[in-house]
Amino acid sequence: MNAPRRQVLGLVDGYGVGAVMAVALLDATAMDEVRLPPAYAIGPAVAAVRNRAAAVLGTGAVALLAALLLAHHDGVPPTSRGVMGLVTIALVTLFCALAARVKQRHTRRLEVVTEVAHAAQEAILPTVPASREGAVRIAASYRSAADEASIGGDFHDVVPVRDGVRVLMGDVQGKGLEAAGAAAALLAAFRESAAVSQDLDEVGLRLSCALARRAGDDRFATAVLAQVTGDGRITTLNYGHPAPLLLRASGGTQRAEPRDPGLPLGLGHLDGLRPGRHEDTLGPGDRILFHTDGLTEARDVSGAFYPLDERTDRLRHGTPAQALSLLGEDVRAHTASARAGADDDSALLLLQYDGSRGVPVPPRAPDLLTRSELGCDVCAVKSCPVAAELPSDSGVRE
Repeated sequence: MNAPRRQVLGLVDGYGVGAVMAVALLDATAMDEVRLPPAYAIGPAVAAVRNRAAAVLGTGAVALLAALLLAHHDGVPPTSRGVMGLVTIALVTLFCALAARVKQRHTRRLEVVTEVAHAAQEAILPTVPASREGAVRIAASYRSAADEASIGGDFHDVVPVRDGVRVLMGDVQGKGLEAAGAAAALLAAFRESAAVSQDLDEVGLRLSCALARRAGDDRFATAVLAQVTGDGRITTLNYGHPAPLLLRASGGTQRAEPRDPGLPLGLGHLDGLRPGRHEDTLGPGDRILFHTDGLTEARDVSGAFYPLDERTDRLRHGTPAQALSLLGEDVRAHTASARAGADDDSALLLLQYDGSRGVPVPPRAPDLLTRSELGCDVCAVKSCPVAAELPSDSGVRE
C-alpha cells in the first residue's frame, strides 16, 4: 500500500464510511416523506469503536457531506428539521471523537502496563526454553491468573549442576503481583544456592532463609526441590506441594510421594525444617511432570477438576515441549466454558531422562547445616525461626 493511500485511510474509518453509505442507500430508496439525516451519525459511532479520533472526525465529515448531497439531489429545502439532523451528526461526531481519544489514551496505558508486566516476568521468571542438560530434556510453561499480565505467585526454574540438574517448582500463598515479590526472592535464593550447595537440603534451608528475611511478610510457599543425576537417580524434597507425576516409558504412572509429608517453606520451623523426601531411579525415556495446583484445580463449567491422572497420555507424545502443548490445549478445552478455569496461576515443567539406568541409592537425609555454616552469625534477622531449629557451633559435624 502506497503512502498517499495509507494517509487517506488514516483520516477515515472504512467500516464507518460503509455504514454511512448503507444509510445513504436506504435514504435514497425511502419514500419522499421519510428523511434519515440523524441516522448518518452511525458512521462516526462505528469509527469510534475501531479507530483514532482523527478517523472519527473524518468519517463524521463524510457523513455530513453524504447527508447534504442527498438532500440537494432530492431538492429538499433547508428546514429547521433538516438543519437539526445535520447538527445531530456534528455533535455525535464530536462526542465520538472525544470517546475515541479517551479510549486511545487508556489503550496506550494498558499497553505500557502490560509491557512492564512482561518485563518483570522475564526478570523474575525467565522463559525456560525447550533444552537438553546432559541426560535430561526439559520443557516448561506458565499461565498467570492476573488479567493482562504473565506474572504471579507460581514459579519454577532449572539449574544445571555437575552430572545433572536441580529443579524448583513452587507456589507462593496468594495470587498475581502481590505474590511476585516472594516468588522473586525464592528464585534468587535457588539460583544462587543450587549451583554451589552440596545437597538439596542446604538449598531448601536457604530458601527458608529467603522468606524469613522478608520483613513484614508472613507469606509461606509450597515447593518441590529435585535433583536428577546422569545415572538416573532422582531425589525430591517436598515442602507441602503437589507431588510430581512420574511417567514410566513402559506405560506405568506413579506419584513421587514422600513417606513423611513436609510443611511449606516459611512454616517448616514448626516441624524441624525436615521436608518430605523421595528417592527413585529413572530409566531411559521416563518423564516426570512438576506442576502447581493450578493444573489439578482447573475446573469446567460444572465445577469438576481437571482429571490429570486420566489424561497422562497427553504427556507421552512427541518431545517434552510438544507434550506440554497437548496438555495445555486439553486443559483449555476443559475450562473453555468456565471462568473458574483461570482463577489460579499454573506452572508446568516436564523432564525426560535419556541416559542409561543407574543403580538405586538408599535414601539418606543429610545433617542440617549449623548456624555458622548457614551464615546466621551475620544475618540481620532477629528471632529467626529457621536459626532456632539449627544446631549451634558446638554441634559441628566431625
